[in-house]
Amino acid sequence: MTDTTEKLKTVMDYFAISGNQLAKALDVDPSLVSRWLSGKRKLRVASAQMDALAEYILAQSRSIDDIKWLNAQFEAEGLPTDIASVHRTKQNLIMWLASDGEMLRRNLTNMPPIAPATTKNPRQNTPYPSGDSAVKLGTLEIALGLATMLEGLPQDSRADIFLSNDQIATIVQEDISGLIIRATEKSGLKIRLVVCISGNTQAMSRLIGTYMQPLISGHIRLSVVHGMTQAVTHQMHLIVPGNTVMLVTETPSVAAPPVAVIVADRSFAAETQKSFEQTARYAQPALQVYSDDYSRNILEILYMEFATPGSLDVVKDSVNPLYMTKEAYDQALLALGHEGAEFAWRSAEFARFKAGMDGVLGGDSVFREILSLSRLRQVARDGFCRMPGLYFMQKGFVNLNAEGCAAILDGYIRYLEIVPNFHLLILDDLSALHAGNCWHIKRNVSMAANCWNGEEPLMIHTNQIFIVHEFQGHFDSLWAQGTGSIGNRASVIAILRDVAALLTKNHLMK
Repeated sequence: MTDTTEKLKTVMDYFAISGNQLAKALDVDPSLVSRWLSGKRKLRVASAQMDALAEYILAQSRSIDDIKWLNAQFEAEGLPTDIASVHRTKQNLIMWLASDGEMLRRNLTNMPPIAPATTKNPRQNTPYPSGDSAVKLGTLEIALGLATMLEGLPQDSRADIFLSNDQIATIVQEDISGLIIRATEKSGLKIRLVVCISGNTQAMSRLIGTYMQPLISGHIRLSVVHGMTQAVTHQMHLIVPGNTVMLVTETPSVAAPPVAVIVADRSFAAETQKSFEQTARYAQPALQVYSDDYSRNILEILYMEFATPGSLDVVKDSVNPLYMTKEAYDQALLALGHEGAEFAWRSAEFARFKAGMDGVLGGDSVFREILSLSRLRQVARDGFCRMPGLYFMQKGFVNLNAEGCAAILDGYIRYLEIVPNFHLLILDDLSALHAGNCWHIKRNVSMAANCWNGEEPLMIHTNQIFIVHEFQGHFDSLWAQGTGSIGNRASVIAILRDVAALLTKNHLMK
């Protein structure tokens, strides 16, 4: 069998295409496909079926990962790849599959090169396609163009996104959202997202659910304005300031594929940016973002959550110092180096919080908290627990020592034993969405998230009910995972005692 025969088998296996399916799609006899696969009949560049075959395979490429897989095959053959163009991918596919593809490649190599028109960012020297099918049809082509835009950005860049309607589907499409989220994670991209809300709670739920991770990490800052509930088309603008703009247009029903244009023109980008700034000025921030500059208003947000009437739900990739006794908290303050007046006011503030929380739990309010068993075991193994310094009214991070961690575990057990309105669920592990952060959801009032994945802790807070409801729904689905398992009181207490015993054995008895 020829190499090209093996390649056709490989691509059919990857996309799960049977011989009969391929024959039907190309309107040929199945015996012809069999002869291609056996090597008895060669696939040639100029054959009547070659173009249709390439088109059919590309039609099966429903995600950017499929295109990347194809490009990996091309790269292994030494073919130049450019994921920004489906046309070039098709050209490579023909050269890769055809028995005379090597001859076509040599002919193309001997021709004078015709480079696609590009515009370079004068500051970053990064090319963006301004020709070669600048109009992108369908989410796959849009994703490929977006990949080129984002991959060329330096670390900690900024981009702006405007949605003319919260119902636009492109922004939540898997490939598009995946590229944006990966850019925030890998290169620290910061995005201002301004959305015209139509009152469609389901649409906003999809948007928030899709971008929950970068929202709580502060990489996406969401603002909303009230927009039209019906429009001829919905639009999305993605702006790399001073550089490039992607304009996406959708029909409201999303029956037709979206269309996008990538404009690599500095003056157009500057004017679009100016219009975005005017819109953003009148948009209402949906999430308040607080840096690690410790301030009184952050403390009062925490006080409102724990020490004012109302049910509270917490999911935490750590442990909560509020369940320590005041004596244990004072010992932790001393271990962290706080003395004199610095010690006195922190101790008094903790006493104020503690009294308020106990008063709330003694009434009708219910507290539910979710912890990670793997994190508890890590605490017992390491002998300390990392958490934001704000829990001890200071900046940065705190590594609470083994004595402090043991006091918190004892506090959890004590509250479970004597406070009926306090409930604790321990899951085997929390998802990556919760790694290094803590959510506080004050039922039907507000939501706060403390994120300590970055170099400095960050806190976001919102009283926008549609966002609170989204986070509440996510918490409820997590809580439901413990129904009938380790969520009952006796089991949870037993787990906490086991962890505390392990912590004591490893670090407090030496």
